[in-house]
Amino acid sequence: MTKEISKDTKLKVSVETLISIAVGVFTCAGFWFSVQAQIKEAMEKPVPEITRQEFDMKDGAIRSEIMNNRELIERNFEKLEKIEQRLYEIK
Repeated sequence: MTKEISKDTKLKVSVETLISIAVGVFTCAGFWFSVQAQIKEAMEKPVPEITRQEFDMKDGAIRSEIMNNRELIERNFEKLEKIEQRLYEIK
């Protein structure tokens, strides 16, 4: 049993429902405008510059980490050669 909606259809809505709908609409609109303002502000902020000192510090840290990794790899390679040699002797 379906009802058709026409010009003569009457909807009963309480005052509480109308107030809650209005609050929901205003909350969504406020959120929308807030997000838009934050986006605009973020677009206007200057891009942070990386100073030469900061660049040099990061570069030095990366280079030292690479050298440390290289030493570890060389040690592991030496250990691997010893293991291979022992395995060859066992056979």
